[in-house]
Amino acid sequence: MLRISKLSRQGVGRGLREAKASAAARPSQLRNVSSVKSNLASAGGVVETGEHMVDGLLQFNTIHDVQQRACTQWGERELFGTYDDGKFGWMTYAEFDSKVSSARGVLTDLGIKQGDTVGVISNNRWEWAAVAAAAYSISAVMVPMYEAQLPSDWSYILNDAGCKALMCANQDIYDRASAECKASVSSVENILCFDAKVGESHAFATAMEASKGVGGGGIVAPGAEDLANLIYTSGTTGKPKGVELTHANQISNIYGTRQIVEDPLEFMRHDDRSLSFLPWAHSYGQTCELWSLMAHGAGMGICRGVPDILEDLQLVKPSLLFSVPTLYKRVYDGVHNMIQETNPIRRSLMTNALALGKEKVAAENAGGELGGWAGMKHNALDGLVLSKIRDRFGGNLRVGFVAGAACPPEIIGFMDNIGIPVCEGYGLTETSPVVAINSPEARKIGSVGRAIGGVEVLAIDPGDGQPLPAGSEGEICVVGPNIMKGYHNKPEATDEVISVLEDGRRMFHTGDLGTVGTDDFVKITGRLKEQYKLENGKYVVPTPVEESIGMSRFIMQIVLCGANRPFNVCLIVPDVEAISKELKLDGGDVTVGDLQSNPDVLKLMEAEIQSNSKNLKKFEVPQKFHFVNPFTVENQMLTPKMSVRRHVAITTYYDEIGGMYGDTVVEAKSA
Repeated sequence: MLRISKLSRQGVGRGLREAKASAAARPSQLRNVSSVKSNLASAGGVVETGEHMVDGLLQFNTIHDVQQRACTQWGERELFGTYDDGKFGWMTYAEFDSKVSSARGVLTDLGIKQGDTVGVISNNRWEWAAVAAAAYSISAVMVPMYEAQLPSDWSYILNDAGCKALMCANQDIYDRASAECKASVSSVENILCFDAKVGESHAFATAMEASKGVGGGGIVAPGAEDLANLIYTSGTTGKPKGVELTHANQISNIYGTRQIVEDPLEFMRHDDRSLSFLPWAHSYGQTCELWSLMAHGAGMGICRGVPDILEDLQLVKPSLLFSVPTLYKRVYDGVHNMIQETNPIRRSLMTNALALGKEKVAAENAGGELGGWAGMKHNALDGLVLSKIRDRFGGNLRVGFVAGAACPPEIIGFMDNIGIPVCEGYGLTETSPVVAINSPEARKIGSVGRAIGGVEVLAIDPGDGQPLPAGSEGEICVVGPNIMKGYHNKPEATDEVISVLEDGRRMFHTGDLGTVGTDDFVKITGRLKEQYKLENGKYVVPTPVEESIGMSRFIMQIVLCGANRPFNVCLIVPDVEAISKELKLDGGDVTVGDLQSNPDVLKLMEAEIQSNSKNLKKFEVPQKFHFVNPFTVENQMLTPKMSVRRHVAITTYYDEIGGMYGDTVVEAKSA
């Protein structure tokens, strides 16, 4: 990535000053919290009060403050739900606070002190949150890892972070991590297991019992600029980099989001509940869900895992949902498959219901409402059809949030039409993570919203480092309190992505291509490093092409490639079940290989590619495709936040790509 020269930094500084002047000249899009309070009072609402409450909102400077003050303010409210024997049992804020106190005693007994790092290899569970809160309460640093990572990744992270203690989810992870630590990690002195039973020497539960009566040890409260997390980015190539996030970094996301929404008391309600399945080991799940919901007195049911999401939605019945696009597309595809497969009468009802839902959204966006006969029909079909689709999300979902990957406008439009608005946002681990978000009252489909409070977003010319005019495509760069401290033990890598402006502020270079409009809405168009050139000299940004073709209900995942080649080709993970039903193929034994050799399937897929490529340039459309097995976290082709590792997929299917070009040598390194 290009560094900004001293001259360029001055140019950026001028650009920022001009942007500020322009923003000052426009009517403010933000609403003062005090005006929200007065509006609530006039409507007869009740604004909560308390020692750390201002205008009904909890105030804090660190994540430690969030946990302590939330548990004091809302002790009897339900915080964490855990599945057990067909239902979710709930832990209150006060009960969680007691767990944190015991966990603090555990860490103290293990010799963890201010500035020490604590590793955790686990999916979401209350123990994860308790260890994190306990670590913060003694000014220690969390180093979260994923269960699905390779042991070699664990050992690299543990060594790089210098972890002194390690918590493992279950016995299998405990055994593998112990072997890895014994062989190659010298810093880890103690390893505990969350699933082990009380009485077992390596059980977290045993250590918790032992610390119960001791009082949990003394609190050493962190400062806002102290490190809270070392979050290692999974990356597509090379070793993971540890992103240093301070308490101030992550807290700025919560305050910044409050500033951009019309009514922060309505944006996250005290009685809201989410289904937590995005990993807290990633900054999106951790900042936006775990700590943000806690900061507003809300609760979260902890999902058992991806295979159980649909069932857990029915049990938890969330009112908020934090997700990547995959879940929403899963429902979108399911509904459209049903439309194709059902009888003509039901098909007509479903298509009419969705069409009327679209009319209702259009009327409301224009400041009116869907009245008359159309309104009556919508109300009837909403009860017959649309409410049944909403029930797939539990029946109580009032708003969804999506980030982590671009969400196709068709998906967001579909969710609007069934009565569940989805707010798309944008961010990176290095920005804690939120940069921009569409708020429920100010959305622009196809964009990732406006910058949150305190954050400035610019499109910079990758060539000369200068700010570009509104609407021009460039590298998206970010200035604000959410920018990481740096990459752990990697000062050169830090310098490559962070430049210092003439006024002393730090600017992060995201590596993403995009635009910032005159209305301040940000649009992401691709990745600088993923952009490649065809043999004819034309540049291709693969993400928009993949998004367009990937809207097919017969396609689950897709990777486009064609660097230095005469045309594009693609790897497609087909929806075997949907294709089998469409073409009435035999049973459940159909494989990806069977599809590849079936002329009818190939004809169907060719038609799908052409149908979904109508808005693409001719040279962007892939001329050939090859079916492959699903990209998963386990086969290293997906990151834990469900982004495709393009380089790994292309390297894995090196020969298949070459076969589409009719040769045995393929240029995969930059495709």
